[in-house]
Amino acid sequence: MRIAFVSATPQTVRTGSGTYVASSGLVRALEDLDVRVRLVHPSRPSGVMGFTAHRLRFNWRLRASSFAHDDVVVGLDMDGYRLPGRLAQPFVAYVHGLLADEARFERGTVGASMRLQARAERKSVRAADRVLTVSHYSQQHLVELYEIPRDSIGVVPPPFDASRWEAALQSVAVHTSHRPTVLSVARLYPRKNLSALVNAAHLLREQVPDVHVRIVGHGPQRHSLERLVHSLGLERTVDMTGQLDFAGLVSNYATADVFCLPSRQEGFGLVFLEAMASGKPVVACRGTAAEELVDEGVHGLLVAPDDHWALADALRQLLGDTTLRTRLGAAGPPRAAQYHPERVARQFLSEVETVMP
Repeated sequence: MRIAFVSATPQTVRTGSGTYVASSGLVRALEDLDVRVRLVHPSRPSGVMGFTAHRLRFNWRLRASSFAHDDVVVGLDMDGYRLPGRLAQPFVAYVHGLLADEARFERGTVGASMRLQARAERKSVRAADRVLTVSHYSQQHLVELYEIPRDSIGVVPPPFDASRWEAALQSVAVHTSHRPTVLSVARLYPRKNLSALVNAAHLLREQVPDVHVRIVGHGPQRHSLERLVHSLGLERTVDMTGQLDFAGLVSNYATADVFCLPSRQEGFGLVFLEAMASGKPVVACRGTAAEELVDEGVHGLLVAPDDHWALADALRQLLGDTTLRTRLGAAGPPRAAQYHPERVARQFLSEVETVMP
C-alpha cells in the first residue's frame, strides 16, 4: 500500500507540537510494516508570512494529479481540504487537534486564525471518504461542531513508543534528594489552563513550603504566565524552562514527583502517556480526553477545570502520600504500553482499508 500524508504542520517538536510527534510516530510504524509512506508538506517554513496564510497557500497549490501514484491520501487536520472530490483515490481526514474545539478557548489573533482554519477543516471532514480522530472526546466534538455522522468517524489514537521512553529513562541519573516537584509540559496556550496551576502553586506553598513547579514549553501565553508568577511572588516556586530537547524532557519526567496539566480542552494528550510511562501519577481535568487515558484513582486524580483550590488539594494529597503516589505511578507504564506503535499502525490500516476500492 502507498499512502500520502498531507500536512502543513511544522516538522519539528518545537513548532509542530503533539501533532508532529503523533504523525511522525505513525509514519515510522507504518514504514516498519512495509507500507510506502510519502509526506507532502511545505518545502520551507512559514517565515514572515504567518503560519495560517502559509498553510492556506500550501493547500491552494495542491493538485490531485500529484497523487496519481498513491493508493490513498490522508490529510492531517485541515490539510488537503480541497482534495476530496478531485482525487481518483480515497481521501481520509485524520483530525489530531480539532480546530473548532480549540478555538473556543483562544482570543485575539490566535483565536481568529484558528477559526479561519476550522472552516477549512470542516470542509475537509464533511467531504472525506473517511474521518479519523484520536479520541472519543474528539469524535463527539466532530459530531457536534462539524455536524457529521458519528458512524463516519473512526478513532485511532496516536502511537507511543514505551520501549524507547523506558530506554531513555534508564540513562537518566535520578537524584535521591530534591524538592517536592510538580511537572507540567505543554504549548503555552490559554486552553492549557496553566494559570490555574500557577494559582494552585500559590495555595500549595502554604502547606508544602518547598514545593517546586516546573513548566516546560513555550507559546503565546508565556509572558502573561511570567507576570502572574511575579505578581504572586512565586519566582522561587515556579520555574518556566522553555522548550527542552528529548534528553532534557525525559530527565524532567524522571526527577518529578507528580505530573499536572489542567487543560480545559485536550483532544488526546501524549504528555499524559509520557508521564505514565515515567511512573508518575497524573493530575488532570475532567471533561477532556484526559479521562480516556487517566483512570481516576488508578493512574492519578481528576479535578474540575478552573478550580485551582481542588487542583492544589489534589497536588497536596499526592505530594504528601508516598504510598498513594507510588501506587498510582506503578499503574502508568502498563497503560502507556497499550499504545504500541505497531498496534496503532495496524488499527490505522484497518480503518483505511474500509474505503479502499
